[in-house]
Amino acid sequence: MTLAETAALIRRAALALGYVRCGITTADPFPEFIEAIRRILARHPERAELYEGFLSRGDPRHNAPWARAIVVAVRRYGVYRLPAELVGRIGRNYLCDRRVPAHPEHSMPARMKAYLRSLGLRVKSGSGTSDRWAAARAGVVRLGRNTFAFAEGCGSWINIECWRVDAELPPDPPTPDDPCPPDCRRCLRACPTGALCRPREIRMERCIAWLTYAEPWPIAPELWRRMGTWIYGCDACQEACSLNEGMWEERLPLPWPEETVARWHPERLAEMSDEEYRAFVHPFFWYIAPEDAERWRANARRSLAAERGEGNREMVGRGT
Repeated sequence: MTLAETAALIRRAALALGYVRCGITTADPFPEFIEAIRRILARHPERAELYEGFLSRGDPRHNAPWARAIVVAVRRYGVYRLPAELVGRIGRNYLCDRRVPAHPEHSMPARMKAYLRSLGLRVKSGSGTSDRWAAARAGVVRLGRNTFAFAEGCGSWINIECWRVDAELPPDPPTPDDPCPPDCRRCLRACPTGALCRPREIRMERCIAWLTYAEPWPIAPELWRRMGTWIYGCDACQEACSLNEGMWEERLPLPWPEETVARWHPERLAEMSDEEYRAFVHPFFWYIAPEDAERWRANARRSLAAERGEGNREMVGRGT
């Protein structure tokens, strides 16, 4: 079997597993990605610890020197009916996370990896490369100014999964650079905290998603006040994007038990016990540690206050 025939089999297998796009690119470095990280490091050296680790993702061979190609697949999650009470509070990506074992698409990447191995390929999955840049170079997405990847017919409501392999599979042609309308700045204007500082550059330490679950406490008051109703994650720049208009199709139910979803309503989250957090919240949203239920409660109280127009009077810190 030729390498071209192998590549064709891989694309067909990905679609059969439920992915909506599949492409192949080389395992060569991504110089544009590396340069973008270096620019942020130069401008904000005080937060170097957040960005330095990303530099290695610009070289897909840094921890897989044998890699010769990258198989890229796109999963569309913008097909679920989401509880109205949670939209605008919990990021859609997290509500539809296929990594949760109960999700019907949970096994897709493992099955794809197993198929690649069945073809006699050496395979490495998981983090280690810039998935979005790999997907653009593989011709399955285009990179927008809000740093998200957009797939035709799906918008940015997608996940990208990559597998590095040891065969020099023929690469697909890359997509054009910019899908955004020439003068559009919707995403930059929509970002409440100014995390989108330039097209395709984001300050991670100002991104609401990062602030809700990862930034060390206390959160800077000027950022805390701008986080609005978001409890975990943020969709502001994606919801504002014209490329996402009409791209969410509520065709499938959210695949979690109804009694668990009810526990995610902000009023419940604001008052939940540590035990409730560990049992009913952390198994689905694990970026906040199981012993840190207070961070969830504080985010939920701020969300409710913002919805009522009361401002964010609460101080941010553990035990407050």
